[in-house]
Amino acid sequence: MDTPEEGSARETGRALSLSPPVVTRTILIVTVIAFLAELVPGLSLLHRLSFVPALTLDQPWRALTVALVHEEPSPFHLFANMIGLFFFGSFVERALGHWRFLVVYLVGTVGGSAMVLVLADPFSSDWVTNHIGASGAVFAIVGVLLAPTRRLDRNLTGVVVFVALNFGYGLLVEGVSWQAHLGGLLTGFVLGCAALLVPSRARNTVFALTAVGLVVLMVVAGAWRLFGVGF
Repeated sequence: MDTPEEGSARETGRALSLSPPVVTRTILIVTVIAFLAELVPGLSLLHRLSFVPALTLDQPWRALTVALVHEEPSPFHLFANMIGLFFFGSFVERALGHWRFLVVYLVGTVGGSAMVLVLADPFSSDWVTNHIGASGAVFAIVGVLLAPTRRLDRNLTGVVVFVALNFGYGLLVEGVSWQAHLGGLLTGFVLGCAALLVPSRARNTVFALTAVGLVVLMVVAGAWRLFGVGF
């Protein structure tokens, strides 16, 4: 954990907002409600909202709605992601502010889906598999914590261990989308750097341009996979 510098937290520029993490709590509640709706017979939300690379052109919104659906009927997958969202998200939201945190979560979700699309082989089962869960978004939040700055008073070693263990688990256990983890992590890291390593007067502009640039990059990479060497 970083040692605070001399002076008040406000003077060092590392104070966390005292406002409650309303975005984190709202996302958590909405995701839990979505999981309960998954259990309603006939709705088939998992199949309607999950991300399927083969359906990207026809149903591109799935790249975002994937964060709403989790493995059913067991709540373990949901709980694992929501625990990460609650602890990491509460901290990061207080550090970045509400709107920047929401951007990290949403763009991180799409970043995870984009990585799945880019790395999926069009002639493999991954191309038609239902990819589910908020793991990409949660890893985007963790990616913010990896930004090389002293403005975040966090246990960096613990964050690195968390990332290493989860990637190891994802590579060893079939059915875990390590691609979504990677895409979310990289997206969050870039956005975290844009939010935390830039002078305050230019921070909003740089962060917004970075977010837009990442989305454009994802669209271009997806188009390359769908229309380029993929076929």
